Amino acid sequence: MNSKPTIRLKATNSATSPRQDPTHRSIVNVAFDVSSNSLDWAMELSSRMATGQCANSGSEIREALNAIAQQAADEGHQQVRVICESTGVYHRRLLQIAGQLGMLTNLVHGEAVAKCRAIQFADHGKTDRRDPKAALTVAKVGKLIKHRKLPGRYAQLRELHRLVLRCENRIRATKCELHADLRSLFPDLRLDKSVLYGPTGKTLINEFGADPYAIVAAGKEVFAVKMKQGSKYIKKATIEKIWAAASDVAEGDHDPNDIIIAGIRSTGVRQLYAAIYESKRNQDELEKQMQKLYTELQATDPRLPSPCKGVVTLRMLSRLVAEIGPPDDFTTINQLMRYAGLNLCERQSGNWKGRTMISRRGRSELRYVLNLMSIPLVSQGRLFSEYYHGKKDAGKMPGQKALTCVMRKILKMFFGWYKSGRPFDSDRVFAQANSPAAAS
Repeated sequence: MNSKPTIRLKATNSATSPRQDPTHRSIVNVAFDVSSNSLDWAMELSSRMATGQCANSGSEIREALNAIAQQAADEGHQQVRVICESTGVYHRRLLQIAGQLGMLTNLVHGEAVAKCRAIQFADHGKTDRRDPKAALTVAKVGKLIKHRKLPGRYAQLRELHRLVLRCENRIRATKCELHADLRSLFPDLRLDKSVLYGPTGKTLINEFGADPYAIVAAGKEVFAVKMKQGSKYIKKATIEKIWAAASDVAEGDHDPNDIIIAGIRSTGVRQLYAAIYESKRNQDELEKQMQKLYTELQATDPRLPSPCKGVVTLRMLSRLVAEIGPPDDFTTINQLMRYAGLNLCERQSGNWKGRTMISRRGRSELRYVLNLMSIPLVSQGRLFSEYYHGKKDAGKMPGQKALTCVMRKILKMFFGWYKSGRPFDSDRVFAQANSPAAAS
């Protein structure tokens, strides 16, 4: 790649590229195809197509954007709008620098670009030079996505929640490794998860490494005493169950190498168990910071809901708002549903009618939080118990689909709760289901 950005100018046919309406000539779109190392861009001016390439580094991006702004100014445009697909990470520097230079920024959906590219070039080929031109076509029909820049505490809340999700992912992955190692080390051990990750499991692993040979070597009395010291309310039946399982594995003649390998595996089990608790401690600290931030946000926006017993905790409110951002950014519930990927998509052609499903195109992290909120609320006697079981049992709806309906209901509840600025009222939650607005 050249050390300096390259710029190419190409004449375009006025029949296929009409002049922009004079009322819109103040803004010109420049679309970027972003990769980890390079950026390809295209900008359609009144009589020609300008294209170029630069490295995905701060200095070259700034140089390229300044050159683009100069070209736009020479054509009489007062503002540049930078457009690109979301890449997760690699596009952020581009939009950051564009914002610093006073340019407008928007995102474009990758699927929309792919379909426009197939139409525009009459084949399914893909190149880095084609993608920006297809993105410009998407922009022409007005299908751009707002580039949200979360303010102050909302941005901090989002970043903290990203770390919380990372802790949860680590805990989930480490638990899978732990269960696999425990099955190899102690194949006859059968403990519920609540017991394994409670005082009983903690004592069993910290004191004996869940090693059946170490348990039997200590003797039944010593084993029972240590388990009672570490787990005050452990049942005698549980001690007997673990001892019997250890005896089945360890008693009899064994190859000495088996005992050595079991000791090594028990070291790994201790490490995994400690890693789970370390991640949990980190998650708790992060969630405390999130709750503090949410309380501070409530001082600036009193409409943000407060915790309500039996409905939602401060912990879950902070996680929900971390993924939603400022609720005022959404003027209708449909906008918020699309942002969460919970908007309904119909499939119908002639007399054929397919299943109506949620799009799953929005923010998956928001759907994850809504799922966490919905599970306890469908338990017997809770807020959405009748609603959920009515769909699942009476309506013969699959459980996960019924739970998705609850997730949509929770999002509507939060949105209405915020917009009204009033205390929570369960009657209003279900009254909305029969209103004309909800039916539409």
